[in-house]
Amino acid sequence: MSPSGDQNPERPAKPSPSMRRATEFGTVLVVDDDPDAVEILTRLLDAQKFSTVPASSGPQCLEIVRTQPIDVILLDVNMPGMDGLSVCAQLARDERTRSIPVILVTARDDHETKVAGMRLGVSEFLAKPVNKSELFARVRGQLEMRALARQMDRAISDDPKG
Repeated sequence: MSPSGDQNPERPAKPSPSMRRATEFGTVLVVDDDPDAVEILTRLLDAQKFSTVPASSGPQCLEIVRTQPIDVILLDVNMPGMDGLSVCAQLARDERTRSIPVILVTARDDHETKVAGMRLGVSEFLAKPVNKSELFARVRGQLEMRALARQMDRAISDDPKG
């Protein structure tokens, strides 16, 4: 036993599950033309130890995903210029960005928006005002799925039979 009382001083303590999720699984891009909405969402996620990057427009979102590693996008539907669905269409066309999960955040809870989003590959939907527990659960779920997909890709690429 070590002086600090640890059973095994050679093995470091495991990080908590929420910290592992934030550090191992990646970064959440928060996109909304309303600066207050971006601030609220980033503060909520930051308080849960997620890494966040803010963006205020569709074009800024596209620039960020092409220049920084992003693992999940929280994307508002109603934005001037390029709306969230147009951003999803651009993401789907680009080999580098099509696999990034998108959680569409919308004040419109209508059937047409959801169907259009699903056709464009949207992973999840969140209605405004956002419920904190639902936000955290959906982001964690998408980060975990992204991490599992990466593990599978590594296993396939490391497979000598493949």
